[in-house]
Amino acid sequence: MPPATPSGTPRAARTQTSLFSFFTTPKKPARKDSQDALLDDATAMIDDAMLDEVAQAELTQTPTKKPGLAQGIKRKPQPVYRDDDSDDSDDMASDEDAADDDRDDDYAPGAAKPGRTIADSDDDDDDAMTDAVSSPPASDAGSEPPSPSPAPKRLRRGGRLAATGSTAKLPSASSEGSALINMFSGRSAIPSASSDGSALMNMFSSGAALPTSPSLARTTTALSSLSVASAKHQRAAAFAKKNEQRYAWLEDVRDAQGIRPGEPGYDPRTLLVPRSAWQQFSPFERQYWEIKSARWDTVVFFKKGKFYELYENDASIGHQEFDLKMTDRVNMRMAGVPEASFDHWVAQFLARGYKVARVDQLETKLAKDMRERASGARKGDGLVARELTAVLTPATLVDPTLLAHDLATYCLALVEAATGDNGGASFGVAFVDAATAQFHLTTIDADDADRSALETLLVQLSPREVVHVRGPGDVCAVDADGMAGLTPATWRVIKSVCAATTDFVALAARREFWDAATARREIEQADYFNGAAWPPALQRAADSPQPLALAAVGGLLSYLRSLRLDRGLASLANFADYAPTQAASSLVLDGPALSSLDVLAVSADRGTATQQQRQAGTLFALVDHTHTPFGRRLLRRWTCYPLRDPAAIDARLDVVDYLLATPDAADALTDALAPLPDIERGLSRIHAGRCRVADFLAVLKGLDACTRMAAALQSTADATPSRPLPARIAALLAAFPSAELENALADVNSAFDAAPATAEGRLVPFAGGDTPFDEVCAQLAEIDAWLDAHLAQMRTQLKCSGAVYRHMGKEPYQLEVPAATRVPSSFLRLSATKAVARYWSPELRDAVQRRAEALETRSLVLDGFQTRLYARFDRHYALAMRAVNVVAELDCLLSLARASAAMGAPSCRPTILHDAGAGYVEFRELRHPCVAPTAASGFVANDVVLGSRTADDNTASAILLTGPNMGGKSTLLRQLCCAVVLAQLGCHVPARTAVLRPVDRLFTRIGARDSLVAGRSTFMVEMAETSAILRHATPASLVVLDELGRGTSTHDGEAVAFSVLHSLCARLGCLTIFSTHYGLLADAMHAHPRLRPMSMACSVDEERHRVTFLYRLVDGIAQKSHGMNVAAMAGVPLPIVHRAAAVAERFEAEVKGKKLLSQSEQKQDAEPELPLAALSDFANLLRMAALQSSSSDDAAAAKVADPLCPIAGAQAARRANENQYWPCIVDHLRRSALPPTAANN
Repeated sequence: MPPATPSGTPRAARTQTSLFSFFTTPKKPARKDSQDALLDDATAMIDDAMLDEVAQAELTQTPTKKPGLAQGIKRKPQPVYRDDDSDDSDDMASDEDAADDDRDDDYAPGAAKPGRTIADSDDDDDDAMTDAVSSPPASDAGSEPPSPSPAPKRLRRGGRLAATGSTAKLPSASSEGSALINMFSGRSAIPSASSDGSALMNMFSSGAALPTSPSLARTTTALSSLSVASAKHQRAAAFAKKNEQRYAWLEDVRDAQGIRPGEPGYDPRTLLVPRSAWQQFSPFERQYWEIKSARWDTVVFFKKGKFYELYENDASIGHQEFDLKMTDRVNMRMAGVPEASFDHWVAQFLARGYKVARVDQLETKLAKDMRERASGARKGDGLVARELTAVLTPATLVDPTLLAHDLATYCLALVEAATGDNGGASFGVAFVDAATAQFHLTTIDADDADRSALETLLVQLSPREVVHVRGPGDVCAVDADGMAGLTPATWRVIKSVCAATTDFVALAARREFWDAATARREIEQADYFNGAAWPPALQRAADSPQPLALAAVGGLLSYLRSLRLDRGLASLANFADYAPTQAASSLVLDGPALSSLDVLAVSADRGTATQQQRQAGTLFALVDHTHTPFGRRLLRRWTCYPLRDPAAIDARLDVVDYLLATPDAADALTDALAPLPDIERGLSRIHAGRCRVADFLAVLKGLDACTRMAAALQSTADATPSRPLPARIAALLAAFPSAELENALADVNSAFDAAPATAEGRLVPFAGGDTPFDEVCAQLAEIDAWLDAHLAQMRTQLKCSGAVYRHMGKEPYQLEVPAATRVPSSFLRLSATKAVARYWSPELRDAVQRRAEALETRSLVLDGFQTRLYARFDRHYALAMRAVNVVAELDCLLSLARASAAMGAPSCRPTILHDAGAGYVEFRELRHPCVAPTAASGFVANDVVLGSRTADDNTASAILLTGPNMGGKSTLLRQLCCAVVLAQLGCHVPARTAVLRPVDRLFTRIGARDSLVAGRSTFMVEMAETSAILRHATPASLVVLDELGRGTSTHDGEAVAFSVLHSLCARLGCLTIFSTHYGLLADAMHAHPRLRPMSMACSVDEERHRVTFLYRLVDGIAQKSHGMNVAAMAGVPLPIVHRAAAVAERFEAEVKGKKLLSQSEQKQDAEPELPLAALSDFANLLRMAALQSSSSDDAAAAKVADPLCPIAGAQAARRANENQYWPCIVDHLRRSALPPTAANN
């Protein structure tokens, strides 16, 4: 987030951007030797609003009395507080001031507030309006003559006031004057700009006449404007001088503890306001700084009338970032935006990385007066009540107009506790999707030193904000309760996985980030669940011996409370456990697998790319054909957790086949799903009371549409018994609460009138449905009846049958009569034209006031009715969510069917094997799923078979893949992994045939990359991922390794690759594809019984250094990697390529010579050595046998529970710190030691 203040700038440099530089920036001196320059400067300083002010001032000073005008008393002028700057030529200030309810927040040096002249608002000609406004009416007997209007004390539109003398008169435009004529004809000197226009101001204030010649009109206007600009400059200088010390403390920003930016422990969220400043503040300033000082790093939008205003530093941000006009107001710099465009501007600030606070008016001025009068309280300081209603951050948005996409955006809280001495740690994690009020929490026990489980969780969630405990420094001694911050190792993982746009929020331990005990106490005191039992997931976290998850929930709730969101979100009680892997029920995709396969986001775009940009080309984008936002969110969760149970996979595939075979049913389902709104998010907003009426109506209509869709599906199935619904759809329809939901909707719809709700966006109860509303409606009807009777009475009394009511702005029911009509002296004239005049009688004025108060009461009553109606509907939240979950799953199943249809040809339904055993995959003519839809005709398909389908099948479980650079090895690895994910997701795959036994975990080590943020080299990243594979792989896992060992020297890399490949084949027995360029590795492992060497075919023209990639998977080992040919294709100069080829031939000859010499020495030896792999297998067998005998009880129990378990049970496995499987070791030795015929027996 951009800093709240330019704290990193030297203080001397910051002076130019301080509070006062806006007013004190020196201007260039005017050219005294040029009359044209003076006129140009004057014209540049004026605008139309200034000219209007001068013209209006002239009109009010030269009244012309005409006979025949209406009689009555002059209305007492009401003050209007206009504080925007004169160079702001838009209408913001005028509209805002009309609705501004504050009366004690403006500063006018040297002058009192001006009176407001009542102006006409119709389209009559100007001279008639002038007569009606300015002419004093003839009074009746006994009436007091009206006092003349005071001279205007301002010479510009809005702004603070500059005194020009209370008795000075502006010259009349109709009078002839010689001063200006003499001046411009050269007979007198032009006043210099350096004198601040004093000569001109004296001339204007002395009553001198101005010329009326058309040729001098522009000159007169410019000179008049020059006086206005001079007044403005004087006023700005006076303001700067008066406030020179008022906000000097902002030059030295400190947090609430007095710590400056850059110093240890500085809290950018708070601001220290000196006691002396509080004493000088006006009531409005005090109201503002009480909120702003606690949210210094947040842009505060302050509601005033019809505008949201920014002050001081926030105004500077708005001016610098978005060119918002900035002026001085209420002693502070100010910029504002209209209320109607608030959402637009909030989105703009959020997109730039700012947090936004919203301060709303809780009442109108009329409501404030009514409240004070009803309570008998003394009239206050003129301020209406305001309150911080929301703090908006990118991860906690709930308003649909601000949400950028349909997927969940998470705010995550994290605590860490040390575990053992091996660098591992345990974590408590809690996160929330604020738009749906869905909380999840989990505890990661004993994560490894590389934070593999935490990395997987972060990749799955991609949190937008991370809330953590503020640690003591760079090195944290992590406490058992997680209140000491995060370790550097954890920070490296977080920084390397999270996007560049992720925000990090540091909270003080225990005081702001609650520990487990404080969290329990705060939850109980807040009574989020209204006395009900805690949600089961939250209760389990509280009862845990190490309640790290509860501490994470405490930090998250504390942060949400500071955003005014905790009650609205937590009170829904949507707390659920979260497992990053869900190993028992799903295919486990860890962080490296999700990243390297581009399942959720393209790994190359993890920087500042948008959500849509990062999803383009991903596996999720391939299957995402959903129509509803809540269906899209569910499909993303499905993509993170593909199924593992064969029956569940087949159940989804049955639905896909049904929808593909019955396009009419699929089209009908599409038509029903497409118009549905985001019901899930709408239900959350209704519960929190933050839902717009239009969104509330959309939720009701959406639920009604869901009910009709379920009924239509059922009726379609009943009408076609020959095509019964798949079991999964039938189960979903049975779970849909049709009858209960219809009753709930009928109950809510019967409470309000849909017509005004749709037309006006206001929930209005039916007559008799709400007692307070009926009472206020009766009161309004009584007043309206009186108004009608009063109009009839006035027509008779004034003998004017044409008398009517006119509604003029905020002054309705003005009695309009012809101008010649004589009215009683007690009447108050409001406005007039040449033809008519408008009045309020004393009784009418009281009735209008009572009607305004009744309307205000009606508005408050309707607000209360809306709140009660939302609460009434919220009682059916669980029922509505049951319906939403059913519809979301139907949407996901339809999406899988659409994705299957778009897969291209050939594609097929995968055959899922239900028998238990080791892994097996078989794909014929397999293509890459993400490439198939767009380039199916040019993509080369391949057959891939791994593992044994039956016990008698000796198909190798591993492939050693070689081939040239750019030959398609990495593509083959990725397409195999993606096909497995698609099959277990329940989707068709891009192959001729597909058969597989569900895989439990998928591991990938693809591509060379380092992690500079995490401080890990390319080879370190490779070894960390390989370590996780060796620890967690099983015979039912699929492991894909691409060029392991390339990050170090040739011999070291080849040795590591050999050891890893041998372990995977001989001790784990998992399905493996191992891609390498190490020729010696291929020579050493080609005879391995579980390994099949294969390569990517190519055609090479050695003379032209050209290679043609065939992208065909064939048996055998590639003799070369053809790196020289690829270098030539890349444009490397041919002399360099030729030299490199010669050097390579020499190296190969030397290696072959050493190899032949070694073989010759071995033949001369009387006792030939066993191969290195065989020696390793024999040594490992002896070691494991010793562990087996020392822990035979554990092994026997484990074998009964799971025949694929580690051979020595849990205790021996921990002792050996290895992951090996006894059946794999025995089978490998049997295949290696016995002839093929004996091994098969």
